[in-house]
Amino acid sequence: MKTFEGYYLKKDYPNALLTLEKGRGEVEAGLWHYNMGTVFGEMKNWPLARFHFMLAEANGFNSKELSQNQQLAEDVLEISRLEKPLDTSDYLIKASLVASEGLLVTLSLIFLVLGLWLLKQSATAKRALIFVLAVVSPLIIDSWFDSWPRKIVIETKSLYEGPSALFAVRGELPAGLMVLTNTKGEWEEIIYPARFSGWVRTDGMKRLELK
Repeated sequence: MKTFEGYYLKKDYPNALLTLEKGRGEVEAGLWHYNMGTVFGEMKNWPLARFHFMLAEANGFNSKELSQNQQLAEDVLEISRLEKPLDTSDYLIKASLVASEGLLVTLSLIFLVLGLWLLKQSATAKRALIFVLAVVSPLIIDSWFDSWPRKIVIETKSLYEGPSALFAVRGELPAGLMVLTNTKGEWEEIIYPARFSGWVRTDGMKRLELK
């Protein structure tokens, strides 16, 4: 990492990236993504900077600098405006995404503790069944939410009305946006945010593996 720091301090960002890529397995994943995001930020590549900052946080890297840098990237990309919920489906999906970030697991643990206490007081088959369902259900829902493919748009893309270039172009998908998609071959149907409902080609997006 000393070589990376040397290139970074000299503002030789292309070589700093190459050094990071070659030494990926030598450092903890969260730190690696943070360093990648920082370099891309210096290069003004804000979509990739956001992508790596989000993965740094997902991999357990937490610092004041990460929060500040991620907020800067999102401010430049105007993410709060672009990802603001538009309709009921947006609000439901956004609430689900928030719930999947630990809330459902916490809820399952609460049910586990409460259920064990109730069973200790009076163990019956009915209570045992309710206990199992209460503990397992949030975990199943959490796993389902995590299966939704979340992607960061790396470059601005044409948004079509259907899964083919023969369909009319109905706008653009901005770079830096986080989207939920339904993949069909070489095309992605945008599910969230609703204001960008439509179809785009699969290239030019990176999947977020948040857990």
